[in-house]
Amino acid sequence: MIMFNKLPYFVILQGKKYKINVDFRNIISFEQKLQDKSIEDSKKIEYGLRCFYPAFFYEENYYNLLKQPQLYKEACNKLIWFYKCGREDYHKTNGKSKGSSKQIYSYEYDDEYIWSAFYEVYGIDLTTDKLHWWKFKAILKSLPDTTEFMKIQSYRVYEGKDENIKNLKEYWELPKPVTEQQRLDKIYEILK
Repeated sequence: MIMFNKLPYFVILQGKKYKINVDFRNIISFEQKLQDKSIEDSKKIEYGLRCFYPAFFYEENYYNLLKQPQLYKEACNKLIWFYKCGREDYHKTNGKSKGSSKQIYSYEYDDEYIWSAFYEVYGIDLTTDKLHWWKFKAILKSLPDTTEFMKIQSYRVYEGKDENIKNLKEYWELPKPVTEQQRLDKIYEILK
């Protein structure tokens, strides 16, 4: 019933109301930082807090936050709560991937397909329209199977024997992270 209530634009931290940056682009940027293995965890957290809370954007305010461990912990928890759209189990598998934790889409590599699906189905232009993160995620999860984006995801999770679909799965496979790809390239080079 969360989506039937008023969406959050503020959170309460130690009894004080803080404005939050709810734009989907902001949270996607944070998610991409989280997935970047070349960035230290502390820098990821700092980035998330400074982007999510306009009050902590400025360095001085952020360092004041660090001096208050209880407020810092509460701010982190509210960021995670918001990222999960107010739900504890939000980012667990949804059945389509049959329990797999394999990434089946990427905002970086699938951006054109995500944009076109939103525009085709709902008339939402993700380059200009403002959209709350929770609305964005609800729409993303509800895109019809007829969109190219959803077809691509189905190829990526395919486990059957059809050679044509297996070829599509291979074609649409997401690239490995650069560090992982470099490691694999070294192994292949050694094995030649």
